[in-house]
Amino acid sequence: MNLCALAQTTHLSSPSSLPLWMLGAFRRRSISFADGVTDTDTRVFWLQSRNLTIDLRLPKPEEQHAQAPLADTLNLEGWYAQTIWQDEQLSWQNGCSYQLHDRWPEPAQLKRIGNCMVEFAPSGAYVEDWRLLTLQPGPLIGLELVSETDLESGQTRQRKGALIMNGQHVGIVIGRDDPDREQALCSQGETLSHHYHQLTETTEQTWLLDFETHIALRQPDGQFQIEQSLDVARYGTYLDLEGFALASQANFLTQQLIHHGRRIQRLWRVDCLESAFPYQAATPMSSEAARNWRKQEQATLDRYTRMITE
Repeated sequence: MNLCALAQTTHLSSPSSLPLWMLGAFRRRSISFADGVTDTDTRVFWLQSRNLTIDLRLPKPEEQHAQAPLADTLNLEGWYAQTIWQDEQLSWQNGCSYQLHDRWPEPAQLKRIGNCMVEFAPSGAYVEDWRLLTLQPGPLIGLELVSETDLESGQTRQRKGALIMNGQHVGIVIGRDDPDREQALCSQGETLSHHYHQLTETTEQTWLLDFETHIALRQPDGQFQIEQSLDVARYGTYLDLEGFALASQANFLTQQLIHHGRRIQRLWRVDCLESAFPYQAATPMSSEAARNWRKQEQATLDRYTRMITE
C-alpha cells in the first residue's frame, strides 16, 4: 500500500514533548556566527516529526556535480536523529550520519514567530534563521528504520535510517549496512575524510560512502521527486513509497521494495502516522495590545511584506 494511503486509514502517534510549532519542513535562510560573518548560500533542510529529525546540508547547486572534487563529496552532511525537548532546549541522540563526527554538538534554543524559526547556540557561537516550507495542513509521518531483510536469501540485518513526511515534502535517510562497524568508526572522533583516506580497498571506500539522504517534493501525479540529495545521480528520480503494510508487531510497518537490484523488506518503527496535521505559517500573539498594534499600523508594516520560504 502507498504510505499516504495507509496514513488515511491508520492513525498512530508516539508521545512527544516537542512544541507543535516545531513540526514541519524548514529551509535555512542564513546562519550568522559570533565573529560577524553570515552564510546564506549553503542549502540546508530540516524535516521534523514528533520525535525525529532529518537534516541535509549541501553546497551551491553549481558546486555539487558528478565531477566535483572528492574533498567536496566527503564534506557533505546528511543525518537523522531522535529528538529530546528539555529545559526549553532541543537536543539529538542516536540516529546515524554521513559524517562520522558530530559537527553540531550544541543543543538548540528555538523560538518561532510566523514562518520564521530562529535557532540560537547556547554558547553564542551562531544563530540560524529557518523558514517553514509546509504552509498548509497535510500528512505528518515519522518512521525509524530498524532492520532490512533480503527476501531472496532470508537474511535480516540491522540498519538505521528514517523517513519523515511533512505535507508535500519527504525526507529519507538510509544508513550504511553495518551499523556496528559505523559506530566503531564514529567512536574514534575522526572525520569522514580521515577514514576514507585510511582505506586502501575500493570496496571499503564504496561502503563508507554508501549513505543516503534525500529530500523529495510531491508532484501533481502524487509521486515524490527528489530535489535535494547527497547523491547527484538521484536528482529527478522518485522515492518509492509503495509496498507499506502494518506489521504484526504493534506500532511497526513493513515495506517491500527493490533496492540496488535486491528485493528487500524494511521494518520501520512508527513515530507518527497522521494524515492531516495543521501546519500553518502564522503563530499566535500573546496579547490583545499586540494584535491591536498590528492592525493599527498595518498600512506601514505591510508596505513591503511578503512570504519568505528560503
